[in-house]
Amino acid sequence: MTTAVGLSLPTRARVTRPGIVATLPAEARALARLRLRGRALLAGGGQVALSGLGAARAEATARMLVAEGVNGLISWGSAAGLVPALAPGDLLLPHVVRGRDGVRYECSPDWLLEIAHASEGLRVRHGLLAESPGALIDLGAKHALQHASDAVASDMESVAIARVAADFDLPFIAIRAVADDATMILPPVIHAALDEDGALRPLPLLRALAGRPRSMHAQLRALKQLAVAFRAAQNSLARVAPYLRDAGLPD
Repeated sequence: MTTAVGLSLPTRARVTRPGIVATLPAEARALARLRLRGRALLAGGGQVALSGLGAARAEATARMLVAEGVNGLISWGSAAGLVPALAPGDLLLPHVVRGRDGVRYECSPDWLLEIAHASEGLRVRHGLLAESPGALIDLGAKHALQHASDAVASDMESVAIARVAADFDLPFIAIRAVADDATMILPPVIHAALDEDGALRPLPLLRALAGRPRSMHAQLRALKQLAVAFRAAQNSLARVAPYLRDAGLPD
């Protein structure tokens, strides 16, 4: 059984200080250049903070932003596509995010509408975003999560941020651009490539590649493919960023 958690959504006029939780430094760059675990004030009145990878870090960052006075939360970054209809670079504005425990958190419809209007020229997708316990490296893991949740995409952080928003009765949305699609297999060395803050680790990556000489060329091809897809996702986020960074939300 699943439970839907509906937020008491205020009018758009009250969301004057959005708190944006970004996962990776490259994902935050469209809004602000941040050091690891850094944060910045935006001209539009909001704040962006870099959490690093995973639900625990995202939750801690969201709670920090709430303590500093934000009155709405945004999960910002990339996502893994789980259905063929989603391609790298598609902008995902889910109506609902679903936790691994089956609890669903509704996203603010008014807020989503504003972001959709600011995303003219992009392929905007909706649907359900599911929580993943980690990177979905193989197709079997993606298929299993899609079958269990009926989701169109997944990430590790959005549900944790939505849960904080529900705890404080704040509006929430996720703005996620698709990086790896439903058919893309991530190279196993991806775990060595990034630390928990989302920073690139060149030496561990090289050691991991050297430890798999027979598959090195295949993994390098997969890393290149992932880099191209990730760049497409970042380009889409960059198209939306000025709305949050400069103009802010309606007042």
